[in-house]
Amino acid sequence: MNLVRRFSFIIILIIFITGCSVSNEDKINKLIEKTQSETFELLYQEEVEKGMVVLYKDELGFRHAFYSNKTEYWNTSGNAEINPNDGFTWGMTNDPNIPILTFAGLITDDEIQNVMVRQNTLNQQAKIISTEQGRYWFTYFDYLEETPGQPDSLKIEALSGDGEIVWKDGVYDGKLYRGKVKK
Repeated sequence: MNLVRRFSFIIILIIFITGCSVSNEDKINKLIEKTQSETFELLYQEEVEKGMVVLYKDELGFRHAFYSNKTEYWNTSGNAEINPNDGFTWGMTNDPNIPILTFAGLITDDEIQNVMVRQNTLNQQAKIISTEQGRYWFTYFDYLEETPGQPDSLKIEALSGDGEIVWKDGVYDGKLYRGKVKK
């Protein structure tokens, strides 16, 4: 009898666990509900260590979102241009309730082959994705580094295949710079 109870308990536990996990489709439906988008178009989704990154476009432009497995909550970015004049764009999410900082954007300049996001001591190479709809990139950090009394150290750099900066955003030599680098 004891063995039957244990077996029944295990079966109930398995049903409970699988029934309570949120499917990717359910996560995307929650995102669509949150954005209240009338023209939501999923461009890319990827499971990452602490959740899911989704790249999409809607009537506001290119956007991305991060789903936290821990909080079961979507953090959405602002919108970025769909057709950037200088071949590159980016947006970010930074919600203290979800301790993940995400960056994503689109690339229309064929010269750009790599994207780096730099903080004070942390550098992250972005993942570049090519789809039928275009080329996109994303990366994430556990947190945003902030150094009191120092200018913003966040830099976004789009690089050519030989490592030359093609586009940049950040403070360089004490001046704010955003856009295509003049050669």
